[in-house]
Amino acid sequence: MLARRTWLGLLLVLLLLGLGALAFVFNFLPASLQAPRVLQIDPANDATDILLTSPITITFSAPMQRVETQNALGLTPRVSGNFTWRDDQTLVFTPRTQLPISTTLTLTLARDARSWIGRALENETRSRFTTLAPPSVVDSSPALDARFVYVPNQVTIAFSRAMDGNLLADSVMIEPLPEQFGINVNQNLVTLRGFFQARTRYRITIPEFVTDKEFGIPLARDYVWAFTAASQYPNFSILNRGRVLKFSANTPIEIPTQFTNVSRLDVELYSISQSVFEEQANAPFESWYEFEPTTAPTKTRRVETNAQLDEYTQQSVSLDALSRGTYFLKITTPEGVSDAQLIVVE
Repeated sequence: MLARRTWLGLLLVLLLLGLGALAFVFNFLPASLQAPRVLQIDPANDATDILLTSPITITFSAPMQRVETQNALGLTPRVSGNFTWRDDQTLVFTPRTQLPISTTLTLTLARDARSWIGRALENETRSRFTTLAPPSVVDSSPALDARFVYVPNQVTIAFSRAMDGNLLADSVMIEPLPEQFGINVNQNLVTLRGFFQARTRYRITIPEFVTDKEFGIPLARDYVWAFTAASQYPNFSILNRGRVLKFSANTPIEIPTQFTNVSRLDVELYSISQSVFEEQANAPFESWYEFEPTTAPTKTRRVETNAQLDEYTQQSVSLDALSRGTYFLKITTPEGVSDAQLIVVE
């Protein structure tokens, strides 16, 4: 019995040694004989702004069985296309039509992909990329949501990339048309010039069929905005002689404001420490107006105003009751004017 156990133990040791040796050998086999791996995918994982005509290229560590590997490839959302091979290790998928605009596509390569000697892909591989978005308006002067503008001599519009200047110049509409109207397109920046009249409401439309310069991709929608040319500059202030407002805890708060030609109040309230409060309460005027909290606001509100063109207006901003502490209040407007106050709640 003892001899039998000894032989069984010896066989087990030999088996383990054999498996270890086999694993050692496989680890040091040439790459073409090992389980294949994906070395590179182009577009790279998490790439953005990929052209709509871009092919997808996959490079493997070993020569592959072509049909099995092609069948193991999937794209979500589904895209039809053609397969070609640069060589036995490089697969190229070319879409038959353009990829969908502004879409994240996920590529999956299953382990069914096989090397030339039939070894399965070492690991299932996933990669994703996002295609180019339509061009868009990223900035303008006056701002897209500004309702009042001191009589301008020009309007500027900035796009996310260079636009087709001829098409854009022929397509922009402005009503009513200012006297001596002219338009200039310089890459992604469009300038509309003319004699705008005070107390006149203007409407600007950029139709959705306008395209970018390089790729011919149209806008996702019409861009339309309107403003009234005012004879007075927009202005705004929080009514307080100093820079500190005091309120009682657990009582709704009313912030008095005054303004001219302001369409909306964008309110942000920040909780700040006592030390920051004291520092800002005693800061020079220039430093005080440059102060920006380092944390996110605890409360935000958008308040539409009751402003009338070129008329001085007062309006209160209501806030929910606050707990005891020190705060920083900032109110901005689409017209670009703003004001700030420190708040103590006792």
